[in-house]
Amino acid sequence: MAIFKFNRAAGRKLNDKAEIEAINPAGAPAPRAPHESLIKRAFKQYGLSQLSVSHITVRDTTVAVKAKAENAAERDAIILAAGNIAGIDTVHADITVPEGTPAPVFHQVAPGETLAAIAEKTDADVTAQDLHEANKDELAHSEGVYPGQTIRIPEA
Repeated sequence: MAIFKFNRAAGRKLNDKAEIEAINPAGAPAPRAPHESLIKRAFKQYGLSQLSVSHITVRDTTVAVKAKAENAAERDAIILAAGNIAGIDTVHADITVPEGTPAPVFHQVAPGETLAAIAEKTDADVTAQDLHEANKDELAHSEGVYPGQTIRIPEA
């Protein structure tokens, strides 16, 4: 099992129907973690229940997820969907992937950063467009990246 840390204050704020109500940026007051049932409904709305997510539990500000993914992008989507929820600061990920799948590489967005600036800083040979494509599900709910958001750095 791998453990991933997130900015508890930043992320999607879910309403009682598990719909995204707003984006909470870093520096805003950290809300309470949503109830486990809301996170499960949100995963279904994101289409992640089809990625073989077999178990999700929430305890305090931690989400534990057990799943099977076909590749690194699917695994990373599961981790980011759980961690980029306002009120969550830790994801315990027990996700089975094919042998040889590279470990995830994530980046937490700093205030003022853009995808282009992140692409320049990263050790991987990626462009802003590569970052946008790798994070399209996370970016679909906001106007680009926001401070405190965690994004995936894809393989070059």
